[in-house]
Amino acid sequence: MEDKTYKTLKGELNSAFSDEYIKNAGLLIYQMADNFYHEQNLEQKAYFDDSIFEYCLIDILVDIARLRHFHDIELVNYIKLMAYTASWCLKRKPFQLLPGGSAEDIYVNEKFALSLLLQASGCFDANVKCAKKDEEKVEKLVEQIFYHLKYRNTNPQTLELLLVGMESGKLLLKTECP
Repeated sequence: MEDKTYKTLKGELNSAFSDEYIKNAGLLIYQMADNFYHEQNLEQKAYFDDSIFEYCLIDILVDIARLRHFHDIELVNYIKLMAYTASWCLKRKPFQLLPGGSAEDIYVNEKFALSLLLQASGCFDANVKCAKKDEEKVEKLVEQIFYHLKYRNTNPQTLELLLVGMESGKLLLKTECP
């Protein structure tokens, strides 16, 4: 049964994406996970499970293929890709804790999803600066997003809306209000 399901998924993916697209999408997400792994010093705390990641990637690509078909579009934007990626990483949990890990590391997949969303919103760009007076507000916003990722509905649509809202917020700051 699983072999038949795999062939059906493989056929669906091959009809929707080129091998190069699948490879590049996988590499992009894998590199983001690898960067996160090293930046967070997870070597003694967790590992990235490649088998879980493969299923995660399949889920992401199948959802995107269906989205493209439903909306009759050729490409999805980066925000949608990151929303689907974050959502499936939260569901599949490719980061697995090593025995003896601490309680603070239990939300490693939520932290990874947070890093994906912040990166997609441009918040990890080295050129983005925050006014000293707003640092506390930004920290509170990040804490609220992290709370949402841990305890709330994290389907791709809510995560996409979050990213669109953050993008709109940047536009509002760029325009001067009378």
